[in-house]
Amino acid sequence: MVEGGAFVKVVTVRAAVTVASVYGFFLLFAQFAFVELIRTAGHGVVVEKILLGSMAVAGVAAGFLAAWRGVRPAMVRIAMGIAAVAAVIAEFGGSLPIVLVVSLATGSALGAATVSLAALLPGWCGIGAVALGTGIGYAFCNLPWVFLQTPLHQAWIAAGIAGLGALAVPPAGTWQTEARPRPLAFPLVVMLFTALVWMDSAAFFIIQHADDLKSGTWGDALLWRNAALHLGFALIAGLWLKRGSARTVPVAAWVMLAVAAIWVNDTSTRRAAAWLYPSAVSLYSVALVVWPGWFGGAADSRSAAWKAAWLFAIAGWFGSANGIGMAETLRHVPTAFIVGSALVVLAAMVLGSIRQSLRPALAVAAVVFCGWIMAKPPEAPRGSAAERGRQVYVAEGCIHCHSQYSRPGSGDEAIWGPAPNTDKTLHQQPVLIGNRRQGPDLTNIGARRSEAWLKAHFMDPRALFRDSTMPSYAHLFHDGRGDDLVRYLRECGIETMQELMARQAAWLPEKSATPPPDGSRLFALHCAVCHGNDGTGGGLLADQFPMPPPNLRIGPFVRTADGKKETIARIIKFGVIGSHMPGHETLRDAEVLALSDFIGRNVSIPIQPPAVTPTP
Repeated sequence: MVEGGAFVKVVTVRAAVTVASVYGFFLLFAQFAFVELIRTAGHGVVVEKILLGSMAVAGVAAGFLAAWRGVRPAMVRIAMGIAAVAAVIAEFGGSLPIVLVVSLATGSALGAATVSLAALLPGWCGIGAVALGTGIGYAFCNLPWVFLQTPLHQAWIAAGIAGLGALAVPPAGTWQTEARPRPLAFPLVVMLFTALVWMDSAAFFIIQHADDLKSGTWGDALLWRNAALHLGFALIAGLWLKRGSARTVPVAAWVMLAVAAIWVNDTSTRRAAAWLYPSAVSLYSVALVVWPGWFGGAADSRSAAWKAAWLFAIAGWFGSANGIGMAETLRHVPTAFIVGSALVVLAAMVLGSIRQSLRPALAVAAVVFCGWIMAKPPEAPRGSAAERGRQVYVAEGCIHCHSQYSRPGSGDEAIWGPAPNTDKTLHQQPVLIGNRRQGPDLTNIGARRSEAWLKAHFMDPRALFRDSTMPSYAHLFHDGRGDDLVRYLRECGIETMQELMARQAAWLPEKSATPPPDGSRLFALHCAVCHGNDGTGGGLLADQFPMPPPNLRIGPFVRTADGKKETIARIIKFGVIGSHMPGHETLRDAEVLALSDFIGRNVSIPIQPPAVTPTP
């Protein structure tokens, strides 16, 4: 008996570790690190959606395949091994074929692992061990030294978690579930958890991409507390479920999640929402993991696997994808989202309590009504075009690559223009100083770029800058968000136009003793896209501007009438403020001089206009 008891304890511990590794990998890599690595590689929004959609399709297919083939411990080991390899090779995500392989491998591994795990758990351990494992997985991902790592380091940590899970998988066990009545019919269970996952995913995406909401809910200072809440409420969910209150756990989780979604929109209640949100997520997550094996009415691991495959496909993959898709453009959690999920949860509870003969009609009515509620378009951003554009700027994460703070007294002012008023900047909601400067500073972008240029840049950044890492945002112009964003940027620093013109007039390039760069190459890289390879104005983007780029071979020109190379250099460096001609602020003085010399010698060849014969 001692040996048997010790063996059972070892299996229980290994089962909890396996649960923690599967869901820890899911959170840390599939939901965080992999998405950020895709964005860092600059594949673009459309490619990102295709990759994440491919992951979901692979996950659903692998889950059903696992149920069809029959779940085994070896299946979980292989799946976690594949997950570990996928996380390791994600480092090479700059190559589209590799990142597609990572996406498909990650989805397949998670689909097979989650379905197999849910079906095998009753043969390994009790509900308490599942709750402990789920809580540890969620808590681990919220530890500051994990949550604040770079995406690449998070991928490596996730690979280690997956490898540990592969080693921890227990051998096949015998089902020891107690005979329990089903708390809800399985279709109602799917409805209930789909509503929960859908609202959670929508709220998470909105909070994660709105800096004011994010800092007040799971900012850096709150990570230890969130980790403790995840672990504590996962254990509470385990105790609650063991006592047979399976129906009340997801409903209680929904109530907490709904209140958190309401409170997070208001600064006065945001801190309270930060306590409820992680608590609610752990409550329903434990219930979701244990339901197929303990409360789905399954007689063995095979029937439990089929229930898990359907539940995770609809509630997990489909519910999550739709929640994120409907929240992409939002800056707060709409009331309609909360009402819609409430109606689904209420319908599931009511249908589970009334006579069976009335359930089909009420189910159809509930689905039609809730579909009508959720099909309403999301609340449009309020305010002027510039105010709406600012919301788009925040929602699209522009703050992560661009600063809006030209540092006073530094070289910034010579390149990006005068520093902003500090008090005015710090009173912004949210403050948009920026996290880091991977792209140009945008403090005075409105005075330095025209609307037509900004739109052309959003549509195809690499057409203007060949080596740009910025993705295309052409999709924003399908519904007006792009135009609003352009309007907002045009108002950034527009009042500094006169000061910038004065700085431009006073600027002189510093001459260097080193051999000059190749002016023809610089012209091909920076000028030909608008002015054409031969300088005649027929470049690739020439037709995207209200006034076409001038033909540089016909002169003289008003702005360079003096013929001085310094005058041409100023225009190359700063553009023509108030026109569509952009500056090239990041070019070194030697490069600017080489360009101006090339243009003066090889392109700007004054041609006398033909003589006009007077009409008699």
